[in-house]
Amino acid sequence: MLEGDRRPAPGASRGPRRVLVAGGTNFDIIVRADRLPEEHEKLRGGECAASPGGSAANTALGLARQGCAVRLVSAVGDDALGRVCLDDLRAGGVDTSLTRVDPATRTGMAIVLSAGAGKRMMTFAGADRDAAIGAVTEDDIRAVDHVHVVGEPTPPLVRLVQLAHRSGRPVSVEWNGRDMSALAGEATLHLMNADEARRLPGAPGNDAAAAARHYADALPGEVIVTLGPEGALWASPGRRTLHVPTTPVAPVDRTGGGDAFNAGVLAGWLSGESPETCLRRGLDAALHVITKIGAHP
Repeated sequence: MLEGDRRPAPGASRGPRRVLVAGGTNFDIIVRADRLPEEHEKLRGGECAASPGGSAANTALGLARQGCAVRLVSAVGDDALGRVCLDDLRAGGVDTSLTRVDPATRTGMAIVLSAGAGKRMMTFAGADRDAAIGAVTEDDIRAVDHVHVVGEPTPPLVRLVQLAHRSGRPVSVEWNGRDMSALAGEATLHLMNADEARRLPGAPGNDAAAAARHYADALPGEVIVTLGPEGALWASPGRRTLHVPTTPVAPVDRTGGGDAFNAGVLAGWLSGESPETCLRRGLDAALHVITKIGAHP
């Protein structure tokens, strides 16, 4: 274990590690093609898939597959797509009792154009998850071992992270291309990909490793950065950055790959595994997803 690590000791709780995941649930429509279309071009797709998605929902399912007991704080509309999403989560072993069904709006959607290693996405707002996040109680937090959050750092999400911190529960934050510094003071793990790390305020140039070290020194906690086909990095304050390579593959669809990686890393970390083992566990989980179409193969 790295000196200064704040990982929970093995045996901190009996049975499966209990995780509260907060963030979005939506329905994905994914179209595969050999390349992305040019402007005004009508490009014929090769495959099309429609399935439940959303970063938080994907990570919750991934954690359940990794043997964790997971509760999802999210929201869907009271419509057919929302029911499909909830059925998928429940079938995968996720507790959706804290997921709000909003009768006044639709379930969010995402349209994904996937070309192997390339991806373009459009999202459409649906049910407001803030009401569900704002309803989380201290008892809900104390009933779990860890809290993982995804999404805009809205006041309800900030409150949730602060509540977890006061309750002594570690928090992981998926930055997902956003400036999540409003949550940084209470976070133990920061997860991002290389493109996101390079675009964040204060990132040093185009070097993902330098960006990881910069944020590890600037933020409390550990910084974990995925590098696509080059693997992943684990950066700890004042220590040498750990790099773990991955198995080279030709990706079919990258949708949900980062969420699967996060689930593997978190499940390993909650079990007290070393950073190297956590990264390998995450990379293996991501490979399982990106070699198929859709986030829930």
